[in-house]
Amino acid sequence: MSHNPFDSYLESQIYGASPVRLVTILYRAALDSLDAAKLHLASGDIRKRAEASTRASNVVAELTQSLNLDQGGEIARNLLHLYDYLLFRIHQANINSDLNAYDECIQLLSTLLDGWQSVGEATDSSPHPYSTTEHDYQPIEFSA
Repeated sequence: MSHNPFDSYLESQIYGASPVRLVTILYRAALDSLDAAKLHLASGDIRKRAEASTRASNVVAELTQSLNLDQGGEIARNLLHLYDYLLFRIHQANINSDLNAYDECIQLLSTLLDGWQSVGEATDSSPHPYSTTEHDYQPIEFSA
């Protein structure tokens, strides 16, 4: 267990989160990493851009691994294809310094995040004790 209060808070968020909330946390982490990659692309910091791109890829890979293709049916299969495409585009964005590819990935993930947030709101009528709203959201920092 960590002695850092932020790490303890983050740990409690994750352990106490519903599956839908965990997915939204992962989407936000990927989006934060892609935003960082774009900033590093603009500043010319290749190493930091690659690290941020790798973090985003790792998050999308985790989302891919979390899919249950047996129970998820067509939706899970479609998400699998979309996640594969995102992994491909993140890689292209990084190796080609392609701002448009980063923007495309951000747009796709933002749309998915909106959908999962709607699902979470529809399935959860009671608020979580640690739930956050958009205005008090803080990016999650983690290392690859």
